[in-house]
Amino acid sequence: MKLFKELKRKFLKFPNSVISSKEHEFTYREFLLSAEKFSEKIKNFRCAAILCSDEAFAAMAFVSCLAAGVTAVPLSKRYGEAYCKKIIEFVNPDAVISDETGALAVKKTNLSGFDSKNACCAAIMCTSGTTGTPKGVMLTDKNLLTNVLDICRYFKVTQKDKILISRPIYHCAVLSGEFLTGIFKGAGIKFSSEKFNPIKIGREIENSNITVFAATPTVFSLLSRLKTDFISLKKIVISGECLDEVTAQKIYEKFCNKEIYSVYGLTEASPRVTYLPPEFFKDNFSSVGKPLKSIKIKIKDGMLYIKGKNVMKGYYKNPELTKKILEKGWLCTGDMAEIDKNGFVKIKGRKDNLIIKAGMNIYPAEIESRLKTDGRVKEVLAYGFKSKNGATDIGLKISGDFFSKDEVKKMCVSLLPEFQIPVKIDILKSLPKNATGKIRRNSKC
Repeated sequence: MKLFKELKRKFLKFPNSVISSKEHEFTYREFLLSAEKFSEKIKNFRCAAILCSDEAFAAMAFVSCLAAGVTAVPLSKRYGEAYCKKIIEFVNPDAVISDETGALAVKKTNLSGFDSKNACCAAIMCTSGTTGTPKGVMLTDKNLLTNVLDICRYFKVTQKDKILISRPIYHCAVLSGEFLTGIFKGAGIKFSSEKFNPIKIGREIENSNITVFAATPTVFSLLSRLKTDFISLKKIVISGECLDEVTAQKIYEKFCNKEIYSVYGLTEASPRVTYLPPEFFKDNFSSVGKPLKSIKIKIKDGMLYIKGKNVMKGYYKNPELTKKILEKGWLCTGDMAEIDKNGFVKIKGRKDNLIIKAGMNIYPAEIESRLKTDGRVKEVLAYGFKSKNGATDIGLKISGDFFSKDEVKKMCVSLLPEFQIPVKIDILKSLPKNATGKIRRNSKC
């Protein structure tokens, strides 16, 4: 596989760069030798799920799969045993790779339902939802390599940098945008396999002299409240959620002396689609920038479509959905967007999160952004729901310095137009988040 050949070339080009976690440390050369050795144990399998506690081992298992020509299915224990089991039952891999013994080991599953004929690809990246049937995004060797090379063209990372990876490689943004790109650049990589904790992340950045860190707007917003200057940090990458202007301003105030990359993507695109160069961030908080070199974009009926060699092969075992999402090579992202006069893309929100109330189109992000202008608000999530009479109403989950729902309601009345004022309000200590620190948003709320 060409991706593995290119990775091997980079491992050998930067043999003394280091990949580490809390318990383990490898030079690039040691990492490569271990991955190639383990690949011999799995070369007779067609598909292997990767379920490791240590993310450094998860990354090694992925490289081993590439070397052996085995379709990899990255999983994460941070999402719970039940969800991992659901994906394994859905994909039916031949084997599961784990690190239960403190080293990589493989166990045959005796499952026979893997669709090897239609799923000939480098990886099946499954969605992170916790309900319903998982969507398995089939990414080929070419998809991943194309995207990594595109990211490397603009991301100014060098062998002198040290990247902290705090999210599981189960997420394509982490796999392509952090791990694989980091290897191509020869950077040092430090994996943190613990559950999401912004205070611990902040300490890790300082204690390990981290220079590069990628996370969601929620995570960076929380980090911006810590009383530390993050002196070693040189570059940050913001992705995973819509970035509203209030949160962007807070992030900029804290990290203005760093290179700030605001990027956008989706798993079906391997995943990176656009990036905003750091020099434009201050004056373009609501923009995710321009498309990567190999990607074409267009807006159709308010929706963003993309085309390029990074676009997925399709959805595993779901040709109907594949046909619906891919139109003559164009991928429908499901995101409502607009392109400004400079060619920069602005994401307005997910179509499936759109609230239609009395014929009015309401984007939750618009409500959330407006409410965040009040200094008492820490986190907020707006959503639509059906009232008892069948009409659509707006609900709000919020954390902040509030004593009562009436106080929140008064703030909403003062900041929002009448049709956006929520009728249901829940005050929480903090909003539920997934393993990446991203606020959980679903239709049921």
